[in-house]
Amino acid sequence: MPATRLRTLVPVAAACLAVSALVALPARAATVRYEAENATNVQGAVEANHAGFSGTGFVNSVNAAGPYTEWTVNAPAAGTATLAIRYANGTGSARVADVSVNGTVVSAGRSFGATANWDTWATSTLTAALNRGDNKIRVTAASAGGNPNLDFLEATTADAPATEYQAEAATLTGASVATNHAGYTGAGFVDYVNAPGGSIEWSVNVAEAGSHTLTFRYANGTAAGRPMDVAVNGVTAVTGLAFPGTGSWDTWADVRATVTLNAGVNTVRATGTGAEGGPNVDRLSVSGAGGADGQAPTVPASPRVTGVSATGISLAWTDSTDNVGVTGYRVYEGTTVVATSPTASATVAGLAAGSTHTYTITAVDAAGNESGHSAAVTGTTTGGAGGPTADQLLAKVTTCAQISNGKYKTDSDVSSGTVAVCGKTGGVFWKGDLDIDCDGVRTAQCNENTDCCFQAETFCHTTSDTPLNAAQLPYVVVPSPSSIWDYRTKGIGCGTVVAVIYNGQVEYAVTGDTGPSGIIGEASYRTAADLGINPDPSNGGTDSGVTYIVFTGSGTKVAAIENHDQAVTLGRTLAQRFIDQN
Repeated sequence: MPATRLRTLVPVAAACLAVSALVALPARAATVRYEAENATNVQGAVEANHAGFSGTGFVNSVNAAGPYTEWTVNAPAAGTATLAIRYANGTGSARVADVSVNGTVVSAGRSFGATANWDTWATSTLTAALNRGDNKIRVTAASAGGNPNLDFLEATTADAPATEYQAEAATLTGASVATNHAGYTGAGFVDYVNAPGGSIEWSVNVAEAGSHTLTFRYANGTAAGRPMDVAVNGVTAVTGLAFPGTGSWDTWADVRATVTLNAGVNTVRATGTGAEGGPNVDRLSVSGAGGADGQAPTVPASPRVTGVSATGISLAWTDSTDNVGVTGYRVYEGTTVVATSPTASATVAGLAAGSTHTYTITAVDAAGNESGHSAAVTGTTTGGAGGPTADQLLAKVTTCAQISNGKYKTDSDVSSGTVAVCGKTGGVFWKGDLDIDCDGVRTAQCNENTDCCFQAETFCHTTSDTPLNAAQLPYVVVPSPSSIWDYRTKGIGCGTVVAVIYNGQVEYAVTGDTGPSGIIGEASYRTAADLGINPDPSNGGTDSGVTYIVFTGSGTKVAAIENHDQAVTLGRTLAQRFIDQN
């Protein structure tokens, strides 16, 4: 269990507007394929011994409840997405799994029916609400048979919606802001009083005059309609626009009206005309060929690797289109922009030799609208095979020049210390066990119920000053400074790269947390899972066989501690330097 943190927690009050709606706006659909072999797989192996799969393989889980495959799906806008899971099940009977989105199960005990054999693939399709940005989609085996073989997930999401105006930010007459019903977007919704004459008035800014579509998102929990008049710039444009019942006050629907707007700022007023006033109103969306540019470019197509070198990967793709014009492209590795380009090609430089990288591309227009992410494309630089092997690194740490003033215990209940910290050129190392650290962000894997000693904090924070996510980020815990050893004397700190070696595998992690001053040998849930060690904080870990090499010297820290791709890329370079120096 980590020691007392050295960070002071200061409560901060913040106002947050979050768009998270199941809304049918004029938008294009973008479908992106996410291969299972590139996902996070716990108790599952990538195989290629059956025909018909996509990509480089498929994932075969162990025959038990609990194994999972988790994809990171990027949605350009919040809304409903269609998720298509391609699988094979040659057992002759269904296999069941729970499908979750961002830690919440959206399809419990979902049946993946038998296919004719393991070479025959089928698709299981469902819909789910996604947040804007990255979403975690997980398929977890719910029975002893494990998951079916999983080939890929295809996510169909809507591009960014039209310009939106929240009702609670408008000018209100005879109406008030409320939050007592679920499903609204922004900071609340507007509730008309039960009398005619109440109104909501928005100031709407469009680039060009012309015909525009107004989309009102509303709820009406009564059986009777609640009509409203819609006025533009003080003149009634639509009389008695119908807002029928939606079944409940928690169920939201859309009503549209076409009006003419001037270029620049317009007022749009919705006035309840019935005896019960207007419906509850969540927001107004404005779109149209002559309106403000709220339309994102199309998703870049056909991304491909056009060249590689020892330090760079060159990419190209098919030009995107836009209603106004594409001004450039962004190349992402994970959630980090690693290159930008005004044309449909780019080179990502400064990479380690023999390192593998997976990229997606988005298009951007002059208004700042960004398209959805392209399909992923993977390339490997020349001059290596993904960095030094476990055996090559272990060959350099066969003897110990002890730098610690004594030895550490592996656990608090053992009688004496047995683990020394040893010095080498360009690094320090120790050999011992691996206990599971599950502190930081609360997740389905790491919380008060799964870990008796859970703390919602880590010594190191992300670049946005939030605790680390032990379930997602590979990191290592170092002992708090003491008379035995002070890691700071070697320049080690938050984000220093560590090579964790176990059972012939190398995991590149970062220094992310501190622990008791007399105990050593602890790493995050994700570190254990990636190394094939049981990551359960209640009964997981391993008693021996783990080597930790913490790289020292200049340039040993990542720029963003939460970016594992940076740790892998830098780790391979530092590992080769470590081998060359020893």
